Amino acid sequence: MDWPHDPSLYPTYLRPRVRRGFGLGEGAAYQPWIRVRDFGSKGTCSNFKGVKIRRPFHFLSSLEATNYLLLERDPDVLDIREQYPILDLKSTLQLCAQHKIKHGKRSGFPEPFTIDFMVTRREAYGTSIQAQSIKSAADRRLPKVQERLNIEYQWCKEVGVPWACVETEDFTKQLLRNLRFIRRWFVDRYDPNEESAQRFADAFARSYQLGTPLTELIRMAGSRCCYRHTAENLFQYCAWTNLLKVDLRRPISLNHSVVLHL
Repeated sequence: MDWPHDPSLYPTYLRPRVRRGFGLGEGAAYQPWIRVRDFGSKGTCSNFKGVKIRRPFHFLSSLEATNYLLLERDPDVLDIREQYPILDLKSTLQLCAQHKIKHGKRSGFPEPFTIDFMVTRREAYGTSIQAQSIKSAADRRLPKVQERLNIEYQWCKEVGVPWACVETEDFTKQLLRNLRFIRRWFVDRYDPNEESAQRFADAFARSYQLGTPLTELIRMAGSRCCYRHTAENLFQYCAWTNLLKVDLRRPISLNHSVVLHL
């Protein structure tokens, strides 16, 4: 689902952003409608380059960042578009009037609603698209947030896109730290080799003992398969890809033990 790229199809005040490609495209070509530098969010904004889709991603909260990392690990997720705009202003203005809700404005003009994530998945029959909104439990109880979410839902219903407000109660700071830790292999520019990763995962499982510090387990597994210099990145890659099923609810660090589901 991609918006037309012709700026003349949009209101004059939106055309500069459309010309620059904001809210348009798919995959690595997509640019979010809102970026970190455009919007302050109490210090919880973040952006980093994607593993699966090689472009910068922009998140306005730690909950959005957590949801993104969980999606990025899912092998059936093909594309992730954050801060996805509803550029069909005619429809959202009508929906707001129908539900007696004030449409958001910017500099006096109607501003497009944005959906936190538009996700493309691989299915047995082809591909599917799902809209996701990411809000804390407290935010979901706020009347103004509920109004905005209802407009998102109603618009998605009109265009035939499933919409969901993702449950975020388990999106803890610890989970986000763990996801970022096991993603370090990409930040460190480690180039994964599937055969090496499988050998390391097997060696790690054989060496695993509950209560042993992670750094020692990595050292033993690296020695078993002669990957001493890349052992830490191999562990992170194996945990990221679920070759090693690490419990992400518990703290993961080199100096502490890790819980592994064998």
